Amino acid sequence: MKMANSESRMRITVKTKLLLVILPAVCLCCRADSICAQQRSSMGVDRPIKATSMQIENDSSVTSARGRISGILKDPSGAIVSGAKVTIRNTASRFKESLLTNRQGYFNFTAVPVGHYQVIVKAKGFGLASVHDVAVAVDEQMTVEIALKLASISTSVMVISPTANPVTATLHQVNQNDRDESRNSAELLASMPGISLRSNGQLASSPMLNGLGDERTKLLVNGMTVSNACPNHMNPPLSYISPSNAAQITVMAGITPVSVGGDSLGGTISIESRSPDFAGPAERLHEEGTSSGFYWSNGQNYGGSLSEWIAGHNLGIGYTGSWVTSDDYTDGSGRKITSTYAQSTDQALTLAARNARNLVVLRAGLHHIPYQGFVNARMDMVRNYAASLNLHYLRRFDHGGLDTHASWQSTSHSMNIGRDKITFPMSMWMPMNDHGTDIGYSAKYEVPFSTQNTLRIGNEFHHFVLNDTWPPVAGGAPMMGPSSFESINNGHRARLGTFVELASTWNAQWTTLIGARNDTVWSNTGPVHGYSAMYAADAAAFNASSRAHTDVDSDVTALVRYEPNASTAFEAGYARKTRAPNLYERYAWSTSQMISSMIGWFGDGNYYVGNVNLKPEIAQTVSGTATLHDHARKVWEIKTTASETHIQDYVDVDPLATIANGMSTFAQLRFANHKARIYSGNMSGDVVWINPGFGKSRLSGVAGWLHGERLDSRTSLYQMMPLHLRMNLDEEFKGWSAGFGVEAVDRKSDVDPHRFEQKTPGYALLHLQTAYHASHLQLSAAVDNLFNKNYALPLGGVNLDDFLASMSMSQIKPVMGRGRSAYLSATIPF
Repeated sequence: MKMANSESRMRITVKTKLLLVILPAVCLCCRADSICAQQRSSMGVDRPIKATSMQIENDSSVTSARGRISGILKDPSGAIVSGAKVTIRNTASRFKESLLTNRQGYFNFTAVPVGHYQVIVKAKGFGLASVHDVAVAVDEQMTVEIALKLASISTSVMVISPTANPVTATLHQVNQNDRDESRNSAELLASMPGISLRSNGQLASSPMLNGLGDERTKLLVNGMTVSNACPNHMNPPLSYISPSNAAQITVMAGITPVSVGGDSLGGTISIESRSPDFAGPAERLHEEGTSSGFYWSNGQNYGGSLSEWIAGHNLGIGYTGSWVTSDDYTDGSGRKITSTYAQSTDQALTLAARNARNLVVLRAGLHHIPYQGFVNARMDMVRNYAASLNLHYLRRFDHGGLDTHASWQSTSHSMNIGRDKITFPMSMWMPMNDHGTDIGYSAKYEVPFSTQNTLRIGNEFHHFVLNDTWPPVAGGAPMMGPSSFESINNGHRARLGTFVELASTWNAQWTTLIGARNDTVWSNTGPVHGYSAMYAADAAAFNASSRAHTDVDSDVTALVRYEPNASTAFEAGYARKTRAPNLYERYAWSTSQMISSMIGWFGDGNYYVGNVNLKPEIAQTVSGTATLHDHARKVWEIKTTASETHIQDYVDVDPLATIANGMSTFAQLRFANHKARIYSGNMSGDVVWINPGFGKSRLSGVAGWLHGERLDSRTSLYQMMPLHLRMNLDEEFKGWSAGFGVEAVDRKSDVDPHRFEQKTPGYALLHLQTAYHASHLQLSAAVDNLFNKNYALPLGGVNLDDFLASMSMSQIKPVMGRGRSAYLSATIPF
């Protein structure tokens, strides 16, 4: 097999690439009858008008004299709602215009013909709201204040309600700016409290929640559980939804309700696509779409997306497609970081139907990554293809509701050396093929049985089957032939979970949430064999072992919230959570150095061996949160959370051997149970102020601190994010917005000695951004790492590419971050 050498391909100019990305979007968007565009705006004068529930009609003519309509959207708790669709309609003429609220929940219609208007709002998870008789006069600005109510039928997770949503939970409506600035869906989480991103491939960043990542944090994609079908976790769950298809993110940190937890320790992260919008009573057909293109200069990262939704009163169909490609990036010194290239194509088709009490949504997806390099792994992804079906059914009763999911996904995954590694001296050709199948369902029933209490009960099932086979290499016997190597043979992991949860509102100040959950996990795998007889001893020992396990996991959650007044809330809670080991932690059977070097999703270059006798992890967490904000929740808010987690039977490692490889030292490690403890502290804040004549300003920030240690050795746990801070200052005036962001990370000195984890120095980066929002177009530009700082990624692992290219004669070093990069994007709603 011959792989293309990127150095020999013709380079297309930056300008040409950008035009190629945006030109299809322009051609597809020549119709501009119904516009849905984001605008950034300043707060205007003051006549607040209260909202009622009603639909609007379809109009579209204009007059000459004009004014403005602006406002802000808030949820029932007073928090802002971004990414909601706002439409104005003249009650006499046929003029109609739509846009999306910005990150601060604001909307602003400029050049509105004089007359009387209805304002209607559609937002995911909320009921339809409208305002009547908004009178617009010449050169006058009308300010509309709208408080949304929760929808009677919603595609949101049912636990997200006023009586059950913990203060520590973060609900974020994804807007077009978020999508444009994120190279993968995990990056949409980067500015949320408690989240740090473990850098992996360009499309495969993995979120860590208070120091717990991978299976220790539950990841849901449109309510579906997706497993890693790879010994190096190159296809994490969030890689199966593109940023262009993401609409809402919910992060449950600290005390996670049992109704959204299970088989996890750190919490739950749920990412969802947009919920269906149907035509209103006066609409014959509801249609909306978006086309966008983007370009990042460092790494030649560019792509585009297209989405279209068409619906009648009860039926709807939609499509979202995206394509992304990137080359290797350079660090702050101008040095290429090899094996950071990638390409991906995502397509999703949605069908929806509803009546007065029922909603059915069927999503079908095709996900294809033809290649993706991994600088911190010995292998690269040379193909990943997945097909999925996800059925969501909601039923509303007179009292309560039923929320169900049924899903299936089939993934074919291949690893080998990619186009950069194949050029290194003594490159090792080693094909590895995996096939994984996920199938599962969940059913949750909610019923309010008194004015104070709401009961939730539910049942879930998830089954994962994995076959991991490494074909023989011609001429590679006995080390890599003549037979194939069976790493996982018909491995399967089935989980059946049941929960009961009670949410109670005792009075205006006190609410509680208590719940219990049981998950039974069955895991097993078939007999295995190696490439040749040289692996026979390990294979025989593994085949003779007792591989079938039944783990009975019990979870408990208790949460209390006290709100003494309209501007203060306190929350405290306790949780017991359990996670059973994954297939590779138990069943990676070979102690061969070559084989064990191919197992490991940590990016540290070490060698990993499974342990068939692993016990489930049991975490006990106590957490406290304080939230302060102004009475109306318009001007400022600050939130702090502290937690302590003790983990019994934490799956860490025991050393088997120390391996001197050239100028560097690695470890061969066996997964083993130990005791661990993690302390975490998070703070987030937000303040908004109006500058008369200069628009609106916003200062926001998030900071986090972690300390994790293994109690027997008193050593640090692996990949604990050091003290870090993100701050942004944004200014908005009419259709323009501009601002800067600061990202600061302390030096990483607490490292895991068992894995020879690298220390990294602290750094600070400055980012600039600006955007223009009009009704027909959104343009964005940014510069990341303005001063071209050269810095090491604290969670990026080690640069194995440099080590392999030097024929093991260089000292192993951390992966360096991306140098200065300019960014451009264009989005055209239609």
